[in-house]
This record gives sequence, C-alpha cells and structure tokens, in this order.
Amino acid sequence: MKIIRPFLLFISILLFGWLFMSNINVAATLNEAEINSEVGKVNSFTNIDQLKEFTIEKINYMEVIRERFSENAMIRIIVISVLVMIQILLYATKSRFHAQNSKF
Repeated sequence: MKIIRPFLLFISILLFGWLFMSNINVAATLNEAEINSEVGKVNSFTNIDQLKEFTIEKINYMEVIRERFSENAMIRIIVISVLVMIQILLYATKSRFHAQNSKF
C-alpha cells in the first residue's frame, strides 16, 4: 500500500493537470479580425451561388468542429470518471493506511 497510494496520487495529479490544460483551449473563438474578414467575404459576393457555396463550406466546418468537441467531451468524461475512482480508492485506503502506520 505504501507504493500504490503515491502512484495513484501521482496519476491523479497528472490527469487533473491534463484536464486543466485541455480546458484552456475550449473557450477559443474567432477573433475580431477573422470575423470582420468573413463578413467582408459575405458582403463581396454578388452571385447567390457563390454565397450558397460559402455557406455550405461554413456549415461543414461547423459540423467537423462539433464532432471534435463531442469526442473531446467523451474523453474528458472518461478521465473525470477515472479520477473519481482514484480519489474514492485513495480515500477508502486512507484509514487503513494510517491504522497500519500507527501500529509500527
């Protein structure tokens, strides 16, 4: 138990760090220059077919982004579940670990 607890704690800290770092990029959005550029492209279209093509490209791009966020969300759920199990195991073994140390 002396080796398992520090190992689980180390894994737990690494997974918490990964979760923290992966959530930094979740809030990334288009900046004002990109938005203005896209609005300028839309305003420059004179043919409705060009506008339709541009809109379809944007919708397809949004679909790809949605799928990527969905995959990332599932990975985060799995990592959070593993972290919860590790924390429960660490908490459950804490009293036994302290009881063994007090005997020596």
